[in-house]
Amino acid sequence: MPDLFPPRIRAGRLIAAMIMIGCSGCQSLGPDHLRGTHPLYNSAILDSINEQFLHNLVRLHYRDPTFFLDVASVAATMKLGVTGQAGMQINPADTFNFGGGTTYEIYPTISYAPLQGEDFVKSLLSPVSIDAILALTGSGWSVKRVFGLCVESVNGIANAPTASGPTPEKAPRRLTEWNRLTELFNRVADDHLIQGRQDPQTKTLKIEFQSTPEQADTIREIKALMGLNQERNIFAVEGDSIERNPDTIYIVTRPLMSTFFYLSHRVDVPASHRQQGLVTVTKNPDGSEFDWGKTPAGSQFHIRQSDEHPDQAFLAIPYQDHWYYIANNDLESKSTFLLLTQLFRLQAGAAKSIGPTLTIPVR
Repeated sequence: MPDLFPPRIRAGRLIAAMIMIGCSGCQSLGPDHLRGTHPLYNSAILDSINEQFLHNLVRLHYRDPTFFLDVASVAATMKLGVTGQAGMQINPADTFNFGGGTTYEIYPTISYAPLQGEDFVKSLLSPVSIDAILALTGSGWSVKRVFGLCVESVNGIANAPTASGPTPEKAPRRLTEWNRLTELFNRVADDHLIQGRQDPQTKTLKIEFQSTPEQADTIREIKALMGLNQERNIFAVEGDSIERNPDTIYIVTRPLMSTFFYLSHRVDVPASHRQQGLVTVTKNPDGSEFDWGKTPAGSQFHIRQSDEHPDQAFLAIPYQDHWYYIANNDLESKSTFLLLTQLFRLQAGAAKSIGPTLTIPVR
């Protein structure tokens, strides 16, 4: 049968076929790339958000302004390239040499939106709702941790109210009562003897006390500390009030920004920064330095300082020519940090980003 196609045409068709075969292998790049990069993007975004939280806590300790950016979107553009080469010798025999391949490059683009505006500021300055606090304790978080961060007082028993703003010069007072109350709460937590309930008729929040022979003394002491009627088991819940009723539990919660301030007080700083007056040093009545690790929040959270990048750090950020970090084996601080991020999403997550979006191509 005669050859219908000259050698040059056959060579061209072979080259075209080679390129098509190379491109056909690119069909799997999409799903394969998603499986390979999705965890990486997830991890990178999470790390950047956590570092932002840590950065803002350290800024507050130095009384520097805070700022929050939200990751608005992540997009990636793929550029595909096909290469091919061929050679042929016509005489004495048709000989073809060809090769080729495909290349692709990824151009990720990340858009950031600043969290600001009236709604966002209100979410930071509004006290965390009592419903949210009871929901957190009911979902497995310990009363000691949730109340230690988010509650400023219960029936007049104070949890360092002066810690709700910039670092105070004088040490908080009357922490013994608070520590005792949360210790008693933790004793009965596993037995679920104190529960928040909504009145089906009035839709108001109430707290119900139950008891067991083993925990009767603990329940009795809790009621005594809070000045509650020992004969009652169901109590109304309200905010603070000048007049106190033994049938009511008065709970004053902290705004989210005050919780940030409270945690920011337990930040280690270099001695030179104290000497230069870059931070406030809180003093006891006798003039000695107050240990913020003795407060309900500070006992569960600690930001350490290092002159060099720490090796064993869960999070680490540079600031003021030093490194600040949460140790990877400090499980108490990591748990409290996790609770803080959940509180932020709960309290400020619904606020809309106001202002221009910053889009950065990543190279």
